[in-house]
Amino acid sequence: MRKIFIILISFLLFSFDLVDYSMYQKDDLPSKIKSSFIYNFAKSFEWPDSKTDQFSIAILGDNSNLINYLTEMSNTKMIGTKKIIVKSYTSVSEINKPEILYILPDKSSVLPEVISKIKGKGTLLITEKAGSASAGAAINFVIVNNNIKFELNKTSAGKAGLVVSSKIESMALKVF
Repeated sequence: MRKIFIILISFLLFSFDLVDYSMYQKDDLPSKIKSSFIYNFAKSFEWPDSKTDQFSIAILGDNSNLINYLTEMSNTKMIGTKKIIVKSYTSVSEINKPEILYILPDKSSVLPEVISKIKGKGTLLITEKAGSASAGAAINFVIVNNNIKFELNKTSAGKAGLVVSSKIESMALKVF
């Protein structure tokens, strides 16, 4: 009897390592929603011709959940025939011509420097701070009645060489 008890306890102790507890962790719903928006933006803009077989989505700032959602998405989805590559930057000097660059709120103070660096390079600039769309970002996430919406600066997108689809324009909360 004692032997059976020890085997049972041992089995229970070792079985804890076999359970994936990540599914019990709380989802970061805003990051999940924003990653879906970003993917749909990528599909809905017309991009300048590129000779690479990759589509780069870069995040400037720290949000590991958003990066994880985008990376997970990049494993199963493509933009046209291009494989999605997700990059994370901590400083403006690291930025190297991504198709989409999302500046997180913790890095919003560098917006003018980023705009100067990516000017005319076909990069869709996305931000998340009041006033950023009017300051030069093409897309700015905003919260309205606890829902994530976005503002569109069509002029900034055009200066980057991007063509905005009518679908995106109609979904925008505000168009500049």
